[in-house]
Amino acid sequence: MNNLDPLWLQSFVAIADTGALARAAGRVNRTASALSVQLRQLESTVNARLVERTTRSLRLTAEGERFLPYARRLLDLQQSAFDSVRPSREDVVWRIGFTEYFVPSRLDALLSLLQREASGARIEVAWGRSAELQREWQAERLDLAVVTAAQPPRDGALLRREPVHWVAAPAFHPSPARPLPLVLLADACPVRELALAALERKARAHELRLLCTGSQAAVTAIRAGWGVGCLNESAIPADLELLSRREGRKWQSPGRLAFYLLTRPGVRELARKLTDWGRAGAG
Repeated sequence: MNNLDPLWLQSFVAIADTGALARAAGRVNRTASALSVQLRQLESTVNARLVERTTRSLRLTAEGERFLPYARRLLDLQQSAFDSVRPSREDVVWRIGFTEYFVPSRLDALLSLLQREASGARIEVAWGRSAELQREWQAERLDLAVVTAAQPPRDGALLRREPVHWVAAPAFHPSPARPLPLVLLADACPVRELALAALERKARAHELRLLCTGSQAAVTAIRAGWGVGCLNESAIPADLELLSRREGRKWQSPGRLAFYLLTRPGVRELARKLTDWGRAGAG
């Protein structure tokens, strides 16, 4: 009797859900080449071609479409078997961390999503800087984290990318005769790195007027007219002004900010729901 390796099934379901090998690899935290091998092993075992390649994507064959619900049921059954010998839901704690830049204006919707998916588990949420969250992740003190990083974390799957914009209070107008006053985070911040690199490229004189330890403190200082700041699109409150709308190309975007999802096996379903929510524009 041929056995179906759950890793093969996970890879097959990820390919079916995403339609692309690279995205599927990110979802299951494996390489694209590993997924290709596992797919071939699965197809050899069931003696059927389950996936066919097109020029731009992957799609299921008729056999693959028939096999998909069984693959999902087998994975669900395996999870149920694990759950049957785990502590009761009342004893389960999910420790989750989010970077401050991750759609702060939709924090209420994000917390509602966590509440819906908790199923009785207790949730501890850390809302802070990515560098701190990544240290907590490495120390295995988080079950799931959304972080920003200049380079993809080793265990991270890309969740979304957003453009970064220069912002200021509507009444604040920097003097062209003086160095540009900046309000940024103190260190180890991808947004800060994008902002300073853009100014260096343009050889624009600037000074770090106020350094903050959190993005919300920076927003407050920008509102108060301390200087110009840089924020990703979903973190810009309505009362701050995009300088690109005020003066056009002079303030073009310094780049894009990438969000990565780090997740451990026990919260995979929550990670899937969060991925769908984040990639769809965060609700």
